[in-house]
Amino acid sequence: MAGLIDRIARLEAAAVPPSTGKHLTFQVEASQGTPTGDIVTFLRERGHAIHPEDQVFVMNLGAHLAADGDPIRDLSHALLTEEDRAAAPAAGRWPKGSEWFTFTLDSPRLHA
Repeated sequence: MAGLIDRIARLEAAAVPPSTGKHLTFQVEASQGTPTGDIVTFLRERGHAIHPEDQVFVMNLGAHLAADGDPIRDLSHALLTEEDRAAAPAAGRWPKGSEWFTFTLDSPRLHA
């Protein structure tokens, strides 16, 4: 019995500590109105390291191009690994040194 308790203590010591959550951002292409939960499920199934306590921001870049029923496309450059996730900032504070970015929208000009 003592051996079993020692083994359990060693396993608990080697376990990944609980996370307070992370801020994660993904770029996807999906049809307009695709639920964020469906997109997060897709990203998890693809191999992204997303945990339930993470705050996920999904930027649907292709909503105006994707037809209803088109499969979701992951536009991320690489899979988010556990190592990448560990380096992400904790939820509740945004990373310092964020860079500005600009959206370029393809839309016709209105002529009066």
